[in-house]
Amino acid sequence: MLRLALELRALPQGSALQRGHALEGLAALVGAQVAIWVQVEGVSSGAAAVRSDLDLGWSGDAERNTFQAYVDQQSSVAIDPSVAAIARAARGPVDTFTRDQLVDAPTWYGSDHVQRFRRPARVDSFIYSTYASGGDAVVGFSLHRPWGERQFSERERRLVDLFHRECVFLHDLPGELAPAILRGLPPRLRETLRGLARGRSEKQLAADAGLSPHTVHDYVKALHRHFGVQSRSELLARCFAAS
Repeated sequence: MLRLALELRALPQGSALQRGHALEGLAALVGAQVAIWVQVEGVSSGAAAVRSDLDLGWSGDAERNTFQAYVDQQSSVAIDPSVAAIARAARGPVDTFTRDQLVDAPTWYGSDHVQRFRRPARVDSFIYSTYASGGDAVVGFSLHRPWGERQFSERERRLVDLFHRECVFLHDLPGELAPAILRGLPPRLRETLRGLARGRSEKQLAADAGLSPHTVHDYVKALHRHFGVQSRSELLARCFAAS
């Protein structure tokens, strides 16, 4: 765990590269298969919205597509019993839970959420670790074992919790992009890229600039084409690696 923390310190601050390495290291540390970096907005309001910035370790496209459907269909978040349970149990700024601490087994396995998403995605036991910096949003990560494997132990939960408390620098704002990365981009694309590097969602960028989400999405696609990448995480990894 100490070696992982030191490796993360050496990577670009707040970058997708840094977060991806954290997820890979944590998954290896506690024997997880799938690891996800998420932001949840509206936690205490009862209308939570989940955004995933990075996910890895899925056994195939079908399993990842099931997870993506959960994120895309925000109404599905309302039937996830773990989301409401975290809102009730979290004390902040860092909280770490296993499934059995949040939801009892009969409620969990009897829920529509598990039958519609967890079982098809072939993930079950989880550790959630969240960081609340203020407001009504939390960020953090989740670690998952394949369906049918043993539940995470209390020792593994404590290990992840200790790691997160010692590595809250993972939530620091990204450093500035190198001028060379921005050179040649039209002003709107430069501002969009800067916003993505600060961790802003497309919806947030649209509100900031007074533009429609569709327009900002077109800007993001233009950035993907410009840098020859396929995803937001790949785009930021490319940009921060050059900074």
